[in-house]
Amino acid sequence: MKDEFPECPICGAAAGYEKSGVFSKYAQCRACQAKWQLFEKNRALSELKLHELPKNGRGVETISGTKAPLFDILGLRRPIDFWKNLKLDASLNWDFLSANVDPALSKAVIIPEEEKILHSWKGTREKRETLALGGTPTAVTVKESGALLLSTHRLFWLKKHESGFWEKVTSFTVAHEIPLEEIRGISGKTGDSSIWYRGDGDEYQSIFLREISVVDDEGESKFHLRNAFLEMFKPLVESAIKMRREEINAERRKERLHIILDFSFLKNYMKKGGLVMKVLKCPECGAKIDFPKSGTETECTYCGSTILAQDVFEKVKRLLE
Repeated sequence: MKDEFPECPICGAAAGYEKSGVFSKYAQCRACQAKWQLFEKNRALSELKLHELPKNGRGVETISGTKAPLFDILGLRRPIDFWKNLKLDASLNWDFLSANVDPALSKAVIIPEEEKILHSWKGTREKRETLALGGTPTAVTVKESGALLLSTHRLFWLKKHESGFWEKVTSFTVAHEIPLEEIRGISGKTGDSSIWYRGDGDEYQSIFLREISVVDDEGESKFHLRNAFLEMFKPLVESAIKMRREEINAERRKERLHIILDFSFLKNYMKKGGLVMKVLKCPECGAKIDFPKSGTETECTYCGSTILAQDVFEKVKRLLE
């Protein structure tokens, strides 16, 4: 391995590899912990199969040639030339991920236009219920089948329903949601290619499910999700959280600008750009109005329309740009 790849194909470190295996040969990067199964032809290394994702979060990065995330090829054999030419884009290809979301899940939620579906994982959720056991109310933990849906604003837990006798009909309803900005921690378990599910069915065998815990302002939510290895689940959700917080901060900055922006600020702003205005033109009736010396809004004396300093600012800004 070191002869062909003196530096790790994924992280580029020259820290070397830990070798293992009896019947199959494996090599694990000492730096990022990515692990490969090695295949030889005529005693020469010919193919690598990514057996474990790197632990530094790079498993969610985009393969430049295919536009798919690195975790998409977990467990698939690739020639060594593929790995020698591997280039990863640090940005996530959310379009690729969202395109693979089951349409039945997307249809189960009602979201505003600015909110987008990003990814999903099917599995079960741990839920506390009170049952009458022997006449005594007893709190027990049950597992509820469904799917965890990630959007640009929230994590949705969708409960699975099945109906019909001769032909089963599956549907989903929103049972719980977690705003991304309220998530305080994520923990879970890792895994390897031997338990990476590539089927099309809804089988929830425990071998394919990984335990994931999400802590928010209301407490801890526990899930057992298909292919939700911590090294890919956590960076995906953290990236969505980062986008959401940036969006919230931008909205707050805009709100503060609305509060402090008045006509005196606008007049000074225009002077810096070489503009001097003594009158405004009403956007409703076209009448000329004296430019106010202060205040955040003024009223057209002809038609009564309200003119906001913020609206004038946006138009002037575009003009000066």
